[in-house]
Amino acid sequence: MKNVSVQIVEMLFENPLEILEFEKPQSHGNMTIIPIIYKGKTLEFISVQEAEELGLISINETDTVSQLEVINNSDKQVLIPFGVTVHGGKQDRTIWEPILLAAGGKQNISGTNKGALEQKYTIPAKCVEQSRWNYRKGKGFKSSSTRLHPNVAYEAISSAGQGSVWNEIQAYRTEMIYNSNIAPTQSYLEMTENIEKETEKIVKSFKNLEDQCGIATFINGEFIGIEFYANAQVWEAMSKDILKAFTIESLRFKDKPFNKKSEINKAQLITALQSLKLKFTTRKGIGLGEVVEFESQDKKWRGNTLVHENSLVQFYIVSKRGGSSSSDRQEQLFQTNISQRYI
Repeated sequence: MKNVSVQIVEMLFENPLEILEFEKPQSHGNMTIIPIIYKGKTLEFISVQEAEELGLISINETDTVSQLEVINNSDKQVLIPFGVTVHGGKQDRTIWEPILLAAGGKQNISGTNKGALEQKYTIPAKCVEQSRWNYRKGKGFKSSSTRLHPNVAYEAISSAGQGSVWNEIQAYRTEMIYNSNIAPTQSYLEMTENIEKETEKIVKSFKNLEDQCGIATFINGEFIGIEFYANAQVWEAMSKDILKAFTIESLRFKDKPFNKKSEINKAQLITALQSLKLKFTTRKGIGLGEVVEFESQDKKWRGNTLVHENSLVQFYIVSKRGGSSSSDRQEQLFQTNISQRYI
């Protein structure tokens, strides 16, 4: 019998309007978004940023680069979304799967010592700052307002290795023609800061709607990806960061010609989703729920979602366009001793 979580995700692709409502498109330059309202069960949780602001959660370094320690003291469920980046420790990281921590953080639900009273969680991470391995301000991390743009996010999804993430960041650096003075430690966060004014201008042109939970994004008339949440308040709090990630994609392709007279509509989006031929895998989440990952047969699309109580806590899918390729052999040039610490 097919896994229930996978069935729910498959239904989204087969008949999107059963789960989602698509609103009127909004456009700026070569970027168009279709606001999404989630029709599934709304879940009560707060974002990791809100939990940090309230002093209810901390993220710390461990002895392994590919793992971070989270201590949750919130009396609410806390979402650490896929693609969020954290700054600090010995190098900046990204969290490569969606994680929903139980309220209170009192139970160890990471798969070991079940039933023990424990506030600590070990969560998976990948490096987004290659050339630093020293503390700047201690072992702690803070989540940043920088989310991964689609090409880097595509490589960060768990089926990809650390080297693929580094390669894509280097490809992005080359595409944007950043000189050596920008992000000398190869920090993705510092690279994106260099175009902050441009991305903010684009973000301000889009308006959040009542009950909106996400967006579908088109660049140069092509469907690029979707991100949405089962909580409109969390979406509103995080929407600017998510929009900024997609605007990076629009800046990457701003000089590419496209048919500006062609209007995007929800029928195109539905057709695009239904045409994807995807392979699904599932596993127990580190916190609550199950993680469902999916990849298209042509290897152009990847995504993941966290399913809890039959609801899609966070849903994310993107395509990769340009950037690094499987034949790219730059990886060895950019790896440092840090890479040897990965298991």
